[in-house]
Amino acid sequence: MSSKKVFLLAIAISIIGAYNYRKNATASSDTGHVSLNSLCEKFGTDKCNRSGGHNYVEVYELFFYPIRTVAKKIAEIGIESGSSLHLWRDYFPHATIYGIDIDDNSNLDSERIKTFVGDQSKRENLQKFITKYGSNFDFILDDGGHSMEQQQISLGFLFRHVKPGGYYIIEDLHTSLWKSGSGAEPDESNTTLTMIQTFIKTRSINSKYLANEEAEYLNNTIAYCNLFSRNESFSNISPIHSITCILKKKDS
Repeated sequence: MSSKKVFLLAIAISIIGAYNYRKNATASSDTGHVSLNSLCEKFGTDKCNRSGGHNYVEVYELFFYPIRTVAKKIAEIGIESGSSLHLWRDYFPHATIYGIDIDDNSNLDSERIKTFVGDQSKRENLQKFITKYGSNFDFILDDGGHSMEQQQISLGFLFRHVKPGGYYIIEDLHTSLWKSGSGAEPDESNTTLTMIQTFIKTRSINSKYLANEEAEYLNNTIAYCNLFSRNESFSNISPIHSITCILKKKDS
C-alpha cells in the first residue's frame, strides 16, 4: 500500500473512531457539553469558523470530545489575550490549563489557569516549565511564534511530556510556506511542514533543530500524524490556507 493511501486510511480510522466515541458518550453521560465552536465564538479566538479565523475547532472537536470530561492537564504555547486558555478551561471542566509565552501574562492566573514566561525555542526555558508544573499532559498545543526553529524544538523537547495516548498539535503550519518571517529556507528543506510530510512518507523525523535522541524518541512514540488543511484561505489578503497538524502519542 502506498504511503499516501496509508496516510488517508489513518485519517479515516481516527475520525471514525472519534465520531463513534463521541456518539456513544453523548448518548450516555455528557449532557452538559458545549461545542468548541460556541466557546470559540464566545471568547473570540482565531481558531473559530468565522471571517479571518482558521476554523481549527471543527477538527479539534472530533479528537477532544472523547477526553472532554477526563482531561486533567492541557498546555498551549502562545497566550496573547488569553482567549484560548479560557476556551480550554470551559471546554474541559476538570483540567488545569497551562500557558507558555515570552511575555508575562500572570494577570490571567487563576485556580485552573497557570501561565509561565518562557521562550519556546530555548530548551532550558521549557525544562523550567516542566520542572515547575510536571509532565503527563493530555495534549500540548503550539500556537506560539510559528518559526521553524520554535516549532521543531518545542515538539522535540515537549513530546515526551505528553501522556501515552495524548496529542501534540502544531498550529499554523502554513508559515512553512511563507517567503519571509518564519525562518523557512528557499527550498523549504528546513520547514516543519516538510519534516511532517517526510515523516508521513518514511516514518522518520529529520530536523536540523533536533538532537538525535529527540528525533529517535519521536520516531519510536508517534502513533500517527494527521495534517488538516482548510480549503478556504484564512485571510482576504493571503492566499495560503490554514494548516494544523495533530500527532498522537502511542498508548505505551
